[in-house]
Amino acid sequence: MRELSEIPESWLSISSYLDPAWLEPDNLAIIKTRLKAGALIVVRDAFRLAFAERMYQCLDTCKAWKCYEAALHNFHYHHHNLYDKSDYPADLAWCEKIFNSKASTDFVSRLSERDCRGSAVFSASWYLPGDHSLPHNDQVAHGAEHRQVAFIWHLTKNWKSEWGGALFWCPRMVSICPQFNSLILFNVGGESEHFVTAVSPYACGKRLTINGWWTGPEPTEGAPDRNPERIRTDLYEIEVY
Repeated sequence: MRELSEIPESWLSISSYLDPAWLEPDNLAIIKTRLKAGALIVVRDAFRLAFAERMYQCLDTCKAWKCYEAALHNFHYHHHNLYDKSDYPADLAWCEKIFNSKASTDFVSRLSERDCRGSAVFSASWYLPGDHSLPHNDQVAHGAEHRQVAFIWHLTKNWKSEWGGALFWCPRMVSICPQFNSLILFNVGGESEHFVTAVSPYACGKRLTINGWWTGPEPTEGAPDRNPERIRTDLYEIEVY
């Protein structure tokens, strides 16, 4: 492989690696409309097969995974990731260049009708048995850059729904089972609540994803008020959520 600094810009457009079938203007127009309306988009067989297989092999053979866990306000997570770029295998570093290129952020900006010209926040995840994340909406700022469009590229093979690890999309109460080479997209906002169900201790496969966000300068709309209504008397207190 060439040094990353030597890769021509024309090789780094995400549209060059997506399956041409869903790049037809009519399909892009539908996705654009649905993203703007706050929908979750799931594109099956999203990338060219050779590219998807290459990235699957990259993650499947990687030994640098680290466990991350935190209990924040109304949010807890426990999963294994590649966050540190120094741990990236060569192919994952190449993939980050693709997702973070100007051609790619311009493409996503047009698709989402949001300014996504900030840096892409990029990582990979392996959810082992017991790994999960509780409901959240991804509405986070990275300095002056705000998350605009989320992406989750499933690279799991032969996953069974009973093994958990599903992406649960709260606005429509729908559960998306991991499926190889499926790309999930949504515009980040106050209503983009989702979570990942716990992986079963009996799971036999690897729940692998490449995931992150395209960012931009504009703040997204505020999250719904989560503070409970409190009803107090001298004898008791009731909390209404």
